[in-house]
Amino acid sequence: MDIADPEVEQQPRTDSPVFVGSDRYRIQSTLGAGGMGIVYLAEDLKLHRQVAIKKLKDNAASQNARDRIQQEARLLAQLNHPNIVALHDVLEDQGDIALVMEYIEGTTLRPWMRERSPSLQQKLSLLMQICQGLSEAHNLGIIHRDLKSDNILIAENAKGEPVAKITDFGIAKSQQLDEKTLTEENQLAGTITAMSPEQILGKPLDARSDLFSLGTIAFELLCGSRPFEKHEAGALAMANRITNEAHTPPQEAWPDIPEPLAILLDKLLAKDPAQRPQNALIVYQGFELLYKQRLESESEDFTATMTDLFTHHKIKSRRRWQQVVAGMTAALVLSAGGYWGWKEFTRLEPQYIAVMPVEINGEIRGEENAKALTRTMVRQALMNSVSQLKASALVSFTPKEGQDFEAQLQKLRDKGVTDALFAKLECAQIRCEIELHRIAPAIGQIKQQTDFVFLVDKRQEAEYRIGNSAMALFPSSYANEKNEKVVMSDEDYSDYLNIISRLETKDNSVEDLTTLENLSDTYPKNPNLYRVIVEIATNLFVLTNEKKHLQTGFDIIEKAKGRDVDSASLLELELWLSTYIGDKKEFDRLLKQLNKQDSPSATLLAKFARYFFMQGDYESGLSYAKEAAALNPSADNLYLVALNNAVAGNYPEARAVLEEIISAFPDHWPSYSALGNIEMESGNLSAAEIAITAIPQDLRGWRTKSNLGVTYFLQRKYPEALEAQKQVLVSVPDNLETIEGIAATYLMLGLLDLANNEFKKILDLTENSNTANELRFRAIALANLQQSSEAIDISHEILKKSPEDTYIHYSVAQVYAIAGEWRSANYYIEKLLDQGMSTEWFSLPAFQQLCAQPRVSEQVKIAICD
Repeated sequence: MDIADPEVEQQPRTDSPVFVGSDRYRIQSTLGAGGMGIVYLAEDLKLHRQVAIKKLKDNAASQNARDRIQQEARLLAQLNHPNIVALHDVLEDQGDIALVMEYIEGTTLRPWMRERSPSLQQKLSLLMQICQGLSEAHNLGIIHRDLKSDNILIAENAKGEPVAKITDFGIAKSQQLDEKTLTEENQLAGTITAMSPEQILGKPLDARSDLFSLGTIAFELLCGSRPFEKHEAGALAMANRITNEAHTPPQEAWPDIPEPLAILLDKLLAKDPAQRPQNALIVYQGFELLYKQRLESESEDFTATMTDLFTHHKIKSRRRWQQVVAGMTAALVLSAGGYWGWKEFTRLEPQYIAVMPVEINGEIRGEENAKALTRTMVRQALMNSVSQLKASALVSFTPKEGQDFEAQLQKLRDKGVTDALFAKLECAQIRCEIELHRIAPAIGQIKQQTDFVFLVDKRQEAEYRIGNSAMALFPSSYANEKNEKVVMSDEDYSDYLNIISRLETKDNSVEDLTTLENLSDTYPKNPNLYRVIVEIATNLFVLTNEKKHLQTGFDIIEKAKGRDVDSASLLELELWLSTYIGDKKEFDRLLKQLNKQDSPSATLLAKFARYFFMQGDYESGLSYAKEAAALNPSADNLYLVALNNAVAGNYPEARAVLEEIISAFPDHWPSYSALGNIEMESGNLSAAEIAITAIPQDLRGWRTKSNLGVTYFLQRKYPEALEAQKQVLVSVPDNLETIEGIAATYLMLGLLDLANNEFKKILDLTENSNTANELRFRAIALANLQQSSEAIDISHEILKKSPEDTYIHYSVAQVYAIAGEWRSANYYIEKLLDQGMSTEWFSLPAFQQLCAQPRVSEQVKIAICD
């Protein structure tokens, strides 16, 4: 049996005589050629349309070749599907035959992939279309047998979207037809790299053979390489590899491939047809579920950037795609006879759960703060219940004062909360009736609810029952074993409740920490104590900046490890503490361990991203923000991605994320403010003003008002700018950015004395500052007050702290310009201009001095000089 070497292309011979068999068609040019056939572009003179005419080459017109093209005609005549090239006409003349087919203005899949950078959604869409075309053929009993990238044509529809068309059914077979004429010349028809193992081995074929070929196409499209690279030893060696050797693992070709896609590719490329999906419809459903996951989330919880995240920004965690797995299971397990119901398809969808404020009506008899303690007990029970659920994470949530229920749900949607627990109590003296609700913030509806009565003088028993009842609101697959009831003495429990009642106001002391440590020694198997200790330890660290409090948290975790406390809970607490240390290596080590336990970590990743953002390490901040958004693509997590991009000067990326958030979630006002800031810095001042003023006036925070003031300033609307800046100082009287903005406005109005008074205020406020952001304002003030030497020293210092910060670069450029250091000022101005900063930012007198300096570059002069 001879096997043709795969993918040997032959150049079309335009000098071949053209058979058309009818005056209806006029040949215009040659479109391409293969081993046996040649395809021409022709005009249909009757219907005034372009068509493709396929005929045999003269040197290939054997009986076998004629049989093949005749069979292709018979099969295409049965097929009528938008994802299969249509047959319009068959021309016959003295035994020769030509096919008149739909002309596709486009290219084949492989060059289309090379010439474009398609998104994951576009790739999935094309694969879905190929599945639909195959399904149509298979339903008619037709097997393609040569499905490959070169036989997939890509056109565009009226919307400019890519459309896949399957072509070249030349060696296709109908299971109802005798195919002996197709192989009687002792050749294996088709391309080796597109063949299934059973086709190479000459075994009987069914539709699953085409699905193997589809797997090779999907692998190349998604992973950027082929599952079986062309073997240097030739076609026979390649055939041996396909039939006997494993394909390249998808994760090796694309290390960050979403897990369900890797699973699907592995199944399509299984050697045994029985281990592949049973039909193209099942494969379509798998791709469709993955495709729809993005679209549905886009409208509910801001996964509008998931395409970017999966195709450009590497995702280190695969668990975001667990959300898809449950849906895939329904279609794949049932349709594939149970084969797809393996472990990866049984993983739980991550839950991000918040506890809403507890509502209590009526009076409670007991101590003076009985109602407050009851509220604390209920809230604590609900929070503890979350820690006992698999694949679930507690999202901190404290609504603003006076925020109504709908506004609270809105905030939960921003945070990407999948479920919220809400408790409502009706109390009378010592008896309370409690209603527990599990709410879906995305739709504002109750998923599950329960109610019962408890006695307030039996709070420990009530806490235990409330916690277990809350767990029961979730599917049983999420439930760990029920909490082991650890009963404290009444006195100890009272101390415990009083301590955690002060948690929300962060009014805890070192003494509280000591009390809880002692309680953990007395009740070593109470997991709730360890979580509260860590929370208080981190709160104390934030208030005092003393790392000894964090060490207390680490020490108590080490103790707990030897006390048979749930390891997953302890690992999450340890990771939580690590977010305050800022040790990337340690955080990544712990995160890797946590991921193995299928615990959602988006909240901790976001916390770590925020930490690095505040430290000025935007590269690290962006990396962790992307991971958080991939796991839980909430508005808040995506907003973190945008902020880190924006401050690092990646304006196009930041703008894209913000615009998609706003499109999907029009009430996420921080995104409007951030977008206004980006447009302002990019010189799109009208767009900046539109974005900022879209925010209702009563919802504009001082930062938003500050941005509006800067926007007016850059538009040279100085009176409006001054008014907006002064409004900011009503809320934050010592805000350095606003004071500096007022000083700059006075400079533009020629009020030098007033400007200097503002700069002196900045010096007073930054006397003991050590952060890069505060020091940059001090440097500007010093330079304007003729203390350039000290200003330059500070500039060097803050550049070391935040070498990539756009605002630092701008401030340093201003300092050098004021000091007359023209070359240094020129360097940083060029850098800012190159990254897209608007020329309006350089209207200050200090920058305009550069226009008369011979050492300043033409680029700078052209950009900033009037």
